[in-house]
Amino acid sequence: MALIYHNSGPLGQHIAVWSISETYDELVLFLNNEGFLKEIQNLRLKSELRISQKLAAGILLQQILKANIELYYDEFGKPHLKNQEGNISISNTKEFVAVIYHPEKTVGIDIEFPSERIEKIAPKFINQQEQNWIANSQTPYYQNCFIVWCVKESLFKLIGGGGIDFKDHISVDEPKNNMGALHFSKLNQEAYFDYHLLTLDDLLISYIVGN
Repeated sequence: MALIYHNSGPLGQHIAVWSISETYDELVLFLNNEGFLKEIQNLRLKSELRISQKLAAGILLQQILKANIELYYDEFGKPHLKNQEGNISISNTKEFVAVIYHPEKTVGIDIEFPSERIEKIAPKFINQQEQNWIANSQTPYYQNCFIVWCVKESLFKLIGGGGIDFKDHISVDEPKNNMGALHFSKLNQEAYFDYHLLTLDDLLISYIVGN
């Protein structure tokens, strides 16, 4: 069993992370949910990794909720629980899958493997306010770039929908003690959020609990 992290936080959130080392058949046995399996089949995914990621997300959510789950995806691809209360967010990178659940509030999560390659695309999503604190930080440049990217991805997943420009619509403040603030502004929409960071070995996780 490849559950590598499971924790309930003070904001009422539940977070779990799975490292996929099982075969498809082994994941199916862990899941034991015919309805969920049919939903995955209906997605007609061709990648074995993507199928395994979906299965792992289902396993994690069932462990958090202590019940069989069903999901549906809205027009923007955001996952929702079917016939159950609460909000979820799902993220994956390679063989790692992270989920977050809250019984009432909106949530967003992102999981990443930081690498220096992000420096090439950093100008596309880092604005001047972020560049200012990154330039004065003792943390390596690429690591701060990944923090900004990860936080913005988690907010994007919380909000859902399209048309969000990471550079123009979201500003991330410098983290202190693995948490910080961010500002979202788009046309007549404006909101402030707190974000939280987790590190698991080489993995970086950002999550946001909204309203």
